[in-house]
Amino acid sequence: MTLLVDTAPGADGLVVQRCSLWGYNSIGVVSGGEACAVDPGITPDEVASFRATLEAGGRRVTRVILTHSHHDHIRGWDAFPGAEVIAPRVVAEKEAGPRARILAGKAKVDERLGVEDSAFRYPEVDRTFDERLEVRVGALDLALEFLPGHSNCTSVVHVPALRALLTADYLVSPGLPYCRWEAAPFEAANRRLRELVEARGVERVIPAHNDLIDGRDAALAAIDEELDYFTALRAHLSARLADGDSPDRAMRAAAEFMGERRGVDLGPRARQDRDNARRVLAELRDDQSK
Repeated sequence: MTLLVDTAPGADGLVVQRCSLWGYNSIGVVSGGEACAVDPGITPDEVASFRATLEAGGRRVTRVILTHSHHDHIRGWDAFPGAEVIAPRVVAEKEAGPRARILAGKAKVDERLGVEDSAFRYPEVDRTFDERLEVRVGALDLALEFLPGHSNCTSVVHVPALRALLTADYLVSPGLPYCRWEAAPFEAANRRLRELVEARGVERVIPAHNDLIDGRDAALAAIDEELDYFTALRAHLSARLADGDSPDRAMRAAAEFMGERRGVDLGPRARQDRDNARRVLAELRDDQSK
């Protein structure tokens, strides 16, 4: 694990710990004697190390924010005794079937990592929100906004005083969107991210995986990469279907085209191109059936 961003003792700021799996970033917001953990993960040892960092100098973790319910984002929810757990209402109200699938996915990854965490349970959320919620950590205001697209329950966190936007699984790999739900809402979420960056003076974007994005122009460029990706993918799929390709052939061809367009061999990660193509194809076919 690596500490990417730290803050001086007693100062308001951010703590970002890079974990050992998937370039995952556990994010902390600290102010005075308080701290907030955002999606703490991944292994129990990493969560414990992250907690120790947040609590340095006598700080107390008063809140844990879960941006959505994917298992890498909920792993450390119960590691901060006494902290208020906050998540979108959709996270808290997941039914038994989806909860079981989330926990099964976690258990499978735990087995691969050699982690024993059989007592883990789905988060017990203390406070939920539907669209927006403002909370305070020390002297800092945090604005939570429900922004489905990556999943049906994703949210993001804006910290105005730090000019920071915590984007969960948006902008984790600009040019390879990780859409796990539906394409149109994913695009709408990115357009909303652009509005936030432009209107709120955002200078640092911290996604839940991979590199931090510094500077307004870099953030806007990353958002445009995501939106341009779907424009190109949708156009290519539409053209292949118009030329008479079967849906499956069109999907495979479009995914291959997106890889060629990128010009970089991403290996197994390129499977996301096919997943994105499948989701856009479903959207196009639904539009045609109306």
